[in-house]
Amino acid sequence: MRIRSVRAEVETLTPPAGASGYAGLEAPSFVRCTVITEDGLSGQGVTGRFLGHEVAALVSNGFDAALRGADARRIEAIRALLITRFDPRGAAGAFSAALSALDMALWDLRARALDEPLWRLLGGARDAVPCYATVGLPGYATEKLVEVCRSAVAQGFRGVKMLVAAGGRGVADDAARVRAVRDAIGPAPLLVLDANCGMTVAEARRLAQLVAECDIAWFEEPVRDNDIEALAELRRAAPMPIGAGQMMGSVAWFRRALAAGALDVLQPNAAFCGGISGMLRIMALAEAHGVPVAHAGGWDIANAAVLGGHAHGGLLEMHGAQLALRARLEEDLVPEGGSMALPDRPGIGFRFRTPA
Repeated sequence: MRIRSVRAEVETLTPPAGASGYAGLEAPSFVRCTVITEDGLSGQGVTGRFLGHEVAALVSNGFDAALRGADARRIEAIRALLITRFDPRGAAGAFSAALSALDMALWDLRARALDEPLWRLLGGARDAVPCYATVGLPGYATEKLVEVCRSAVAQGFRGVKMLVAAGGRGVADDAARVRAVRDAIGPAPLLVLDANCGMTVAEARRLAQLVAECDIAWFEEPVRDNDIEALAELRRAAPMPIGAGQMMGSVAWFRRALAAGALDVLQPNAAFCGGISGMLRIMALAEAHGVPVAHAGGWDIANAAVLGGHAHGGLLEMHGAQLALRARLEEDLVPEGGSMALPDRPGIGFRFRTPA
């Protein structure tokens, strides 16, 4: 199963309603990677929108030239070769995103060649994964925010996530919105807050104290730069669990965060952390430390299989900001009753439609 070509392209999406407060949303996009073998098999992988054109160029030029003729089944050998050639100092960044998309495509290819769904190939710990919905987008006024969160709970999702530190609001305004959502959805569903690295420790501590009675499942990416020392400081002071990691591209970052006692919830994403292979490494670290995993950062279609395959898999995020991406799929994954049933079709579980 020799590689004939490796290609990547950037696709632009339509911004979703309510997402106007997201930083850097001027041109929401994603990078799609396709690996084709000499015998005509193919696999697909994805990564996110940051530095998309640089990531696609690295895949289509550097990775393609390095991997022509390589055995696509030797995923670990390919990973080591690419790290040695393109990222020997562990800088991550665009390389980690490119590696994530390629690694995902190689695992998709392997599962298709073996006529197996990837979740079962990875261990088959469960054939469905529980889901929560990220619908509390910053562009919504409080009334609309309450409406969409209540609707998601009514659809059966285990809980909802809402954005804070966005849309030009201050801590007091965010706290009022959090209380409004908790009152609307009742005490049972999970309620997650996500600051997208938008706060100082002092701001995050103040918000945490103001909403302490709202039973927050976890406070996600509260501080700037996902600074491990700042996360650990906040974790010691906050009255709710702290989570982070959705766009971190280095396995070493997760190891350091766990060693520092900085997180209650680990949040790797296969589209950023080195693909399926990186995700498996991080989940093993989390399992060894007794820390739960809850996926975040979008790309539910790319993470469902590994969360179902690995015994330490946890919650899957269904992100409302990716509805335009889902319209590009040949075969979607749709949750029912708060869980995503994993498909029996071969591969990672999704396939993009060929453009007309």
